[in-house]
This record gives sequence, structure tokens and C-alpha cells, in this order.
Amino acid sequence: MRSRLMIMHNLLQKGMRFEDYTAEELDKELIDKSNENVRLDSAKLFQDGSIQAFTAALREPYYSGSKEKGKIFQKQDAFNKEVLNLHERGFRIAVHGNGDRAIESILDAYAHAIKEAPRKEHKHRIEHVQTAMTKDIKRMEELGVAGSFFINHVYYWGERHAKIFLGPDRASRMNPLAEAVEHNLLFTLHSDCPVTPISPLFSIWAAVNRCTTEGNILGPEQRIDVITALKSMTLYGARLNFDEDNSGSIEVGKRADFVLLDKDPTVIDPIKIKDISVEETWIGGNQVYKQEID
Repeated sequence: MRSRLMIMHNLLQKGMRFEDYTAEELDKELIDKSNENVRLDSAKLFQDGSIQAFTAALREPYYSGSKEKGKIFQKQDAFNKEVLNLHERGFRIAVHGNGDRAIESILDAYAHAIKEAPRKEHKHRIEHVQTAMTKDIKRMEELGVAGSFFINHVYYWGERHAKIFLGPDRASRMNPLAEAVEHNLLFTLHSDCPVTPISPLFSIWAAVNRCTTEGNILGPEQRIDVITALKSMTLYGARLNFDEDNSGSIEVGKRADFVLLDKDPTVIDPIKIKDISVEETWIGGNQVYKQEID
């Protein structure tokens, strides 16, 4: 399989394995050592924790009744400095941000780096973007920051967020994909494996339906259509990887990486998308998987 690696930011610091590497140099090393199957994705940082552990950094207190708002991991000045250093070395930067206060901090750091060292098409991104408010989404659009939304969270923890962690109002706009579409954000979906199982079709299902474990619809106004959800797992991902000329869609001249499904997700009842089976997988024009039929 073709893979892209996020490199932990500490490995890029002074005294560590990749301290003097530029993004171009590290990408080349990964390509050379993997027979061209592995490339660099980004430098990975964290700026808060988890909503369900009360460690995501929120602007307003958790719904539980306490005054807890979570904590920002790095002080802003130090965070700005590290992000700028990575930005200047050519890295695309991906920062974990669940809480809206952490998202604001991440955007402050990106804005500082872009101002100090302007760079077109940086495609820095925020990982999870769980509780972004409308003003955060608008700012992402202004800065050209992409989002990788942890959409599976709506199903697995949506009920608990509504009743315990965030309350019904904030929970209903978790992973605000409709707003991301409205503001022309480049975005993808993810499972955060091993937190939830890897399944692109499940993530598409979650984005289109926003069902919880109890069968409720959490924030119907943030649902997106099937075609957009499919693009978020294919063409948008290719664009995010600066690779749309080679992947993301089935076209002459692109790599023949694709799957055959047993049903058309654009035709069937959207609630059944997660139950679609992958019959075959092809990589580089070669069949690497075929479903066994009993």
C-alpha cells in the first residue's frame, strides 16, 4: 500500500533524528527507503487532548457542571516559534485540535507563520476540528488551512457528548462539515485508528447520516451529500497531498489505485452505505485483494 507518514515534531527538534532535515530531504529519504511506497505527510503536533477525558481545550466550561475547560498544551509564544520553524523548513504542519480554544491557538500559530514567511499552498491542517465554531471555520478559509475531521466521533460518542461533555447545542455542531463545505475548506475524514476502526465507507456513512449509537441524528444541519463525502475520501485527499495529478480519481494518466464495491453508494439508501462490501482492491493496476465468496 502507498502510505504517508506524519512525523512527530520532537523528532524534528535539535538533538533528535531529523533535526536538520527540510521537508524535501525527509520526503526523499522516505521514498528511497520504501521503494517509493512511503512519503512524508506532515510534521505532527498536539495542542490539546480529548473531549471525553475533559482535556480538550474549550472556550466555555464542560457541560458536566464543573468549571473545567481543559488545557492548552504549549504556551502560545513557544508554539508560534516551533510552528514557524517547521513552516520555514518546508513542512506541512498538522496539529491535533479537538477543543475550540485549541483550534483558535493553532490558527494563531499558523497566521503568525504565514505572516512571517509567506508561502502559497502550504495546506497546513487541523486534526479532528471537533468543536470548531463558525468564526474558526471562516478563519480557516481565510488562512487556507485544511481540516481532517474525526467524523466517526458523532456515532461512537455523540450521545455522551450531548449528555455529559458538551451539552446538546455544542454536540449538535461537532465536526461541522456543512459549514466546511459552505466556506470552501479542503477537508478529509478520518477514523483516528485505533480509537475507532478504519473504514472509509463508515466515515462516509457517518458524514452523510450523522447517526449516533442510539439511532438519533446529531446535528442534521451539518450533514453533507454522498458525492461530497466520497470526494473527501478520494479527490480531496489527493489535493491535500499535492498529488491530484496522480491520484484521487480514475482518469487516464493517473495511478490505477481503486476498489470495486458491491453496491453504488450514490444510489442506495444512504443509511446502508456502511454495509457496502469491497469486492476487489487494485493498486498500480494490479489486483491485490479479492473477496472470497462462500
